[in-house]
Amino acid sequence: MVERRYALIGVEGNHDQAFLCRVLNKLLGFKIFNGKESDLDAFWRKFVPKYPARGGMLYKRLDMPSVLHKEEVSVAIYAGEGSNLIQNLVAKLSDIDYSALLAFGIVADADKDSPDRVGDTYCAGFRELFPNFPNKPGVIIESSPRLGLYVLPDNSNQGVLDTLICKCGEVVYPEFMRRARAYIDQFSQEEIQKIGWKPFDKEKAIVATVASVLKPGGTNTSTISQNNWICSDTIATVPELNSIVSFLENLLMVDPANSSTP
Repeated sequence: MVERRYALIGVEGNHDQAFLCRVLNKLLGFKIFNGKESDLDAFWRKFVPKYPARGGMLYKRLDMPSVLHKEEVSVAIYAGEGSNLIQNLVAKLSDIDYSALLAFGIVADADKDSPDRVGDTYCAGFRELFPNFPNKPGVIIESSPRLGLYVLPDNSNQGVLDTLICKCGEVVYPEFMRRARAYIDQFSQEEIQKIGWKPFDKEKAIVATVASVLKPGGTNTSTISQNNWICSDTIATVPELNSIVSFLENLLMVDPANSSTP
């Protein structure tokens, strides 16, 4: 029997978590954990959150990672509350034997910063636990554990996950994307300033507009999880998606010849 290996990937938010789950499941052949506590691998049991959350906050979302597995590899994707990701993940890692990990990686948004500066932030944040953690986006350090950093949308430009998702939408939902852009473009700069949009909120609004058609009442997280933004058509057409899939194959040591699922 082959010994199971473990990998942990930290992300900033729930829609990033949904995106990686979709990529691992649909493009790399991982199966999603069924959610039954008795079936959870013992290695991840210390990640199970207690209720209520820290400070007795009854309405605070419980930060249970998404767990997927393929053959002998088990992957947990932990969403760490945006800018609190480093602090929260360091606290989680302090309670497990992280030296037993096959791989540890971070997938973060560049947002309005440069990917290199984002890399410096995460390198500094994890230096105490992982002295070799890379400060350059897209780099994987072949150590034990393997260490990697990916900065969305493409390790080079400013942007967020939705920047990449919009490019996927142009492939699989071109007419919906055209109509969504036409609607969002009707808002003037004065209206946008009054609403209080941040950089790249336009892309999020476009995805949300298409989501309201594909999944009425659904969120960006739910449409990324359940619709066809991430599929064989988009990985064949969108270089940015192909890039992060290659990064994950390398980080997790997954054989690309045996990756896709129906």
